[in-house]
Amino acid sequence: MNSKEKMQLTLINKKIPIFKECIKKLTLGEELNNREKTYILSVAIFLIKNYEADKRHTSYIEFAYYIILRYATKYQDYRPLNDFAINFGFYPIAKDIQSKGLIPNVKLTDEIANIQLDNFINGNYVETFEQQNTRLNLLKDDSSNISYVAPTSFGKSSLVIEHIKKYLGVNNRIGIIVPTKSLLMQTYKEVRKANLGGRIIIHDEMYRDDKRFIGVLTQERALRLLEKNKISFDILYIDEAHNLFEKESRSILLSRLIRYNLKRNNNQKVVYLSPLINDSNNLKMDSQQEIVEQKIQYNMKEPVIFEYREDRNIFLYNRFTNEFYPNGQIEDSGNESGYITYIKKRMGNKNFIYHRSPRRIEEFSKELYSSLVFIDNQSSINHIIKELEEFVHKDFYIIELLKKGIIYLHGRMPEIIKEYLEYHFKNNPELKIVIANKVILEGINLPIDTLFIMHTNYLKEKELTNLIGRVNRLNQIFGVESNQLSKLLPPVHFINSRYNKKAIKMQNLIKKLRSNIFSDEIKNPTLAEFDFNSIKDENKINKVEEIRKNENLILSEPQDELEKVKRVFVKSGLEEMIYLNKTYLTEIINRISKVRSSKKWENYDIIDKVYYFFIDKFDRTTIFDFEVYRLINEKARNFYRMHIILKQKNSLKDNIVNTFTYFKQRIKQGNGDMYIGSSYGEKAISTSSYPESLNKLFVDLRTKTNAELINLAIIKLKLEDDFIGYRLNKLIIALFDLGLITEEEYNDFVYGTNNKKTIDLLKTGLTLGLISKLQKDKQLININFDEYNNLVVNVDFLEYKNSLNGFYRFEIEKFL
Repeated sequence: MNSKEKMQLTLINKKIPIFKECIKKLTLGEELNNREKTYILSVAIFLIKNYEADKRHTSYIEFAYYIILRYATKYQDYRPLNDFAINFGFYPIAKDIQSKGLIPNVKLTDEIANIQLDNFINGNYVETFEQQNTRLNLLKDDSSNISYVAPTSFGKSSLVIEHIKKYLGVNNRIGIIVPTKSLLMQTYKEVRKANLGGRIIIHDEMYRDDKRFIGVLTQERALRLLEKNKISFDILYIDEAHNLFEKESRSILLSRLIRYNLKRNNNQKVVYLSPLINDSNNLKMDSQQEIVEQKIQYNMKEPVIFEYREDRNIFLYNRFTNEFYPNGQIEDSGNESGYITYIKKRMGNKNFIYHRSPRRIEEFSKELYSSLVFIDNQSSINHIIKELEEFVHKDFYIIELLKKGIIYLHGRMPEIIKEYLEYHFKNNPELKIVIANKVILEGINLPIDTLFIMHTNYLKEKELTNLIGRVNRLNQIFGVESNQLSKLLPPVHFINSRYNKKAIKMQNLIKKLRSNIFSDEIKNPTLAEFDFNSIKDENKINKVEEIRKNENLILSEPQDELEKVKRVFVKSGLEEMIYLNKTYLTEIINRISKVRSSKKWENYDIIDKVYYFFIDKFDRTTIFDFEVYRLINEKARNFYRMHIILKQKNSLKDNIVNTFTYFKQRIKQGNGDMYIGSSYGEKAISTSSYPESLNKLFVDLRTKTNAELINLAIIKLKLEDDFIGYRLNKLIIALFDLGLITEEEYNDFVYGTNNKKTIDLLKTGLTLGLISKLQKDKQLININFDEYNNLVVNVDFLEYKNSLNGFYRFEIEKFL
């Protein structure tokens, strides 16, 4: 909505009393009399005619649709909505209305229109006119760079599969690049279900000189695949492509992947997919690049925006008139907070409550739990509880929350637990509430019908739009037996409370939803449209210049030994932890020479090799990553030796109990202050390395109950797994690439074994714990690789799988 349209709609609302009154009633769901009904439908017709006269006025047609949709769902009068849907190309709505017989006295024209709608059936769903056009245009477009920009749930996954089918065989090496491991597994299942033929790999080390494969990979794994093998992708599908705009290191890696692959393959094709890109030209890596945009502009969903304020007043927001209409007040309810009472009254069948930080998520979960009643029939919950007690721990917080239909998700819980809870939230109707942060943003498909937003701190308009898009996905509305058209108006509730910063008014962010078009913020300095001149801070200028130099170094041949070593370090991502200046790199070159002629080096374990090669004798101005610099302490190195060995050998539950025991030992020794990081830190502690630290990074174990210690152990395990996976692993990869550790050492660290079959199974995604279970149960003989090196099982294994419960069965079904 441009400024002129905003001004005109605001002016109309102020100047015409009947318009103002009718829109207010329609927004609030109040009863309109016959005269008002006729008037408001006439307004919709007027808006449609103005749009048809000048197609640039997109907000007019959106407002007309909103009026008609609200009217139709309020009065169950679907004739105006059907006519609009047919004329404007919202064919799924028209097909739904006609197939469910929602219009009495069907006309001949309706029957003819219904026949025509069959032309827009694609598989098991009906497309909009705009959706079909963009899909067909994309499929026939042979351009090197194409973008597909469409609202959430507009068939992106099925389009990728259809596109692959067209090109597989001509272009044999295909990469689907996804931002998270959760989305990786979701996409892997969709690709495998499509039976496209050929190898499917989800890890760089699964590659076996395959001439034909589909790689479902994160950008890190895709880059590693290219760096270790003299190959390239023929087609790259970049999922959630708007991530390219960000300044985070993973955004830099994503743009590096595209540029690096292009250097290997001048004929590469790239398909960018996103719901959140305003102008696809902003994705360009250089000014000469051309990106053909296929964009679905119109969304069939129009959210209903509520705001609960701390004075207990409730408002409904209309983005077209920019008005907040009073919608009642929450009365006192004993000692219960008003926002809790509000949430309980407005909950749907499947509710997503957005919080920002893991600690707040857990805190709020407990508060909400205390105000809810237990589920009457817990039989469907009891088996989940039993499995969590068996595989995690009986004191895991979520076990008690499950009894009232609550789960929470955040990035500080082990991945397998998070995926397990997501699975049950999807499939168990008794689980009604998921409390989560941005982990849910990256394309994870959960059945959500109501959204509550408890935080707007640092939440941007595009992220908010993405959150709202998760509510009532189109497959929950169409293709079901009952009339669900009201779900095209998904309820979104903004909750002002103690959890949102006092200085931040939610209504300010709500008002930004008035326009559905948000500008692209280009923060990635490797993109052509990055505005270097807008940076004024000298430190930021230097950082941007360093990023650009590093990316150019990656794509060029090193000129000397210093550049060669720096290139290895940058490829491994060490510039995020270490200041790679000339002094440091010169010393590293000296150490390489010494190490290669040192017998003492051979006797060091992997942790000591990391310490003595990268960290020893350097200060924290050079090793600026706090967590990496902790390895200067012998106690920290001893901890990671123990952690890696126990993690590889033990089950998740055993590791939780061992960590709990470790906590108890520290308390007994009078060493209760433990590093936990900023997410859960409660106190700041000065150390010799950081004498004036004010950051709350530590927790006092002595103040915690046993149950609290168990849950801290779960968090600690994930934090340490992340440290090993995202930091320590990068250092070890650099050692391996420099030829300073053997393949056996590398395998021992990464896989915990040098057994070839075990490693091959681990590379398919199976965990060491699951493989140990299968080995113990004599099931490895029932697992093999097919002609494409994909996992296959026999009938005996299927019988075995069906006899399992819990995490093991869940984990097996992820891959087999």
